Amino acid sequence: MFKQDIGEIKKSIFKLNGIAPFEEKMTFYYDESGNCRKFSLTERGFNSTDALKGDFVLAGVAHDGLTFKIDVSSLHAALEYKEGQKELKFKHLYHNSTNFLNFIASKRATGFLEWLNDSGLYIHYSALNNLFYSLVDIVDSLWKTHPMCLMYFWDIKSALYDFVIEHQSEVIDILIRHTYPDVKDASSFCDELCDLIRTYNDEDVYDPGFFLELFRQMLKTAGKLDRVVFIQDNEPYLLIKEYYLFYLERCEIFSKSQHVFDEEKTVQKQLADIELYEDGKLINNRQFVKSHENIYVQISDMFAGLLRKLFMFLDENSIEKIHDIAIGLNDSQINNFKIIWSLISRSDKKSHLFIKNANTPKNINDRMIKLQILGVANNTIREGSAPNGL
Repeated sequence: MFKQDIGEIKKSIFKLNGIAPFEEKMTFYYDESGNCRKFSLTERGFNSTDALKGDFVLAGVAHDGLTFKIDVSSLHAALEYKEGQKELKFKHLYHNSTNFLNFIASKRATGFLEWLNDSGLYIHYSALNNLFYSLVDIVDSLWKTHPMCLMYFWDIKSALYDFVIEHQSEVIDILIRHTYPDVKDASSFCDELCDLIRTYNDEDVYDPGFFLELFRQMLKTAGKLDRVVFIQDNEPYLLIKEYYLFYLERCEIFSKSQHVFDEEKTVQKQLADIELYEDGKLINNRQFVKSHENIYVQISDMFAGLLRKLFMFLDENSIEKIHDIAIGLNDSQINNFKIIWSLISRSDKKSHLFIKNANTPKNINDRMIKLQILGVANNTIREGSAPNGL
């Protein structure tokens, strides 16, 4: 049994985000979408194209205190719940939709979002870009050799991710040949990646060229020292082994609250071996339930699925394309996008940590700008206007 004192963990997380510890007693409900179980490299690339296209999302709803009353009958009516149906799930909500715009215009999407907006519930989520999360250990390894550059690490991570997206096949070839993240020859790995970056990077461009060049110089030094600690001595090709840490993190951050998860045997088994302590006391704040027995978990299933589809739609379309799409939206679609924005903003005001994105700052900000564009009539949104916690 692994015993973990979360006192310092909480302090560091809240200090890093510049906010006071969250000590309110609430109840959080969760379900997930896009769990590929394991994300890994293969001889041809990645084991899951779906995991590349969309985030892993752990999301749901929350309310103050331990008890809360919602109008289940009105939710059933909004979703055309059929007698004998075991439970509400996102696949029933998405139904026969052919794409996200078709879905967001549907009667069921409108009914669900309007109900959720009026319910008094908060939403919350953790969204993980699998590729970004798989690459950040390269940059984090450089902290050992370049501690003075720590302030630039997010810019460097963003620059590396953008470079990999642009030159994915060539970068992935290097990762596969070096059995990443179990790199045996750090010098050779670093040299090859540095050479590839030098081939394409325009040093006359400050952003992102400056940070990409900074990364290249740091990587070059680390290679000479044979010190890239986080991408050595790991299981070859295995990029993400499990997602249970995202479950555990919510229990740690919101330690005074209760956390109700949908049954997930692998996660349950991993968390069963971990005990959390705070101020010397054992914390018993998590449980797993059967989704058909808990309406809040069913609502979480629908919201998690909707959120993942939304993020995929936003990522697939540039801001310019989103402007064009917005012009053709009907009133229902505009209102539904507006509700999603409102739900996120409301939760962000409750606590910036209700919303977590493991992604590049640019991607996070672009998503929220696009969502605002789709949810307003005049379609004039300034960049950088996303809620603070997003």
